Amino acid sequence: MTALHLLRRHRQRGAATLVIVMMLFLVMALLAAYANRSLMFEQRLSGSYYRASVSQEAAEAGIDWTLAQLNGTAIDGACKPVDDGGERFADRYLKFSLPDRVIGSLGASPSGIALDCARNTAIDGWTCRCPAAAALAARVPPAPIAGAGLVPSFGIVIAGGQRPGTLKITSRGCNDSVVDKCSAVATEAGNSQNLLAGSFYYATVGLVGAVRTPPAAPLTVKGNISMTGTGLGLHNTDAKSAGLLVVAGGTWTTPFNESLLESVPGTPSVQARIDHEPTLAAVDADAFKMFMGAAAARYKQHPALRVVQCNGDCAGALEAAYKAGKRILWVDGTLTISSNKVLGNPDDPMLVIANGAVQLSGPFQLNGMLVSIGDLDWANNSGLSSLVNGIVLVTGDLRTNGLMHIAYQQKIADHLRNRMGSYVRAPGGWIDGQY
Repeated sequence: MTALHLLRRHRQRGAATLVIVMMLFLVMALLAAYANRSLMFEQRLSGSYYRASVSQEAAEAGIDWTLAQLNGTAIDGACKPVDDGGERFADRYLKFSLPDRVIGSLGASPSGIALDCARNTAIDGWTCRCPAAAALAARVPPAPIAGAGLVPSFGIVIAGGQRPGTLKITSRGCNDSVVDKCSAVATEAGNSQNLLAGSFYYATVGLVGAVRTPPAAPLTVKGNISMTGTGLGLHNTDAKSAGLLVVAGGTWTTPFNESLLESVPGTPSVQARIDHEPTLAAVDADAFKMFMGAAAARYKQHPALRVVQCNGDCAGALEAAYKAGKRILWVDGTLTISSNKVLGNPDDPMLVIANGAVQLSGPFQLNGMLVSIGDLDWANNSGLSSLVNGIVLVTGDLRTNGLMHIAYQQKIADHLRNRMGSYVRAPGGWIDGQY
């Protein structure tokens, strides 16, 4: 074989190797491109999952936040608690039908959202807006903060429930600071292109009334009643309660001043007084639980209840608590009221519970219900009015000295049962999802 033939054979072997190497490079390039495409797809998918999770967490946070507000005190337009001049969240956004316990919404913005909150990384919390009902304006997006990541938000929609005493809270979550951008009517393609994710969370919320069964008389006493001085005035002209004036488990050791008793016209006052009522007279009867719906220790766990601390005269502390939007007030120990103050309002009453004896003296006016888990001593020889406009419940004995009045109002009883109280989730009454 000549040298020329050998040279050609060597050239042919090199060409084949080159072709094979090029084909391998091509296959490797195709595999790399496919792997990169899969990686990009996985990255986009994980980003979508992350945004969806953020929006869902925001929606769930909105439900818990709303429950806290419903059981909270007075707030301002930024949803922050205030000591005076604010308005309770429930009063700002809910409307109540007192006779039948139906709860509805006072209105919302055109998008249906009544209020909203956006994450604020500067304060490690939420910046919220709680305007008057149906007055929520469009939110202006905040300036982005470098490295802050997503700025989620939620908007709250409030609607009446299917049953009296319930309402439906809808929280719309969004991974953007403007919740309206994650609209339920937006297309999936549009949300994907704009890197948006929206979630919703429905929860049925029920009202646990402050007083489960308000007494039908202005005065209910488990023990005995003793009166000295001018006497105790009892007034009830409400036909629904049959004009009942007093119910006692014991009896009254001194007769009532008939001129101070006022029942339904045409009803003798003697027929409106009940003593030795067997249910109250029972030794093991829990008068507090009978009307309030729970034993005292358990009742104190009401989410809307607030403990008031006071030494001596508690009138000032009760007045300050009422101005701050607190309506169910609990005083540990002896409750003393000796100041000439007006506490509460007939259209927005207060419930005062004393976990001990109660000592009332001088002129004052309480609009609502007073509960004494113990004896009640009430003295007034000032010549001025000393009045409880509503209901008094005493689980011990009642002793009065001087002139005082208790005037029953059905409207106040309806407030105590059908408007005032705590809001809790209905078991099984929730649904979540995404759009």
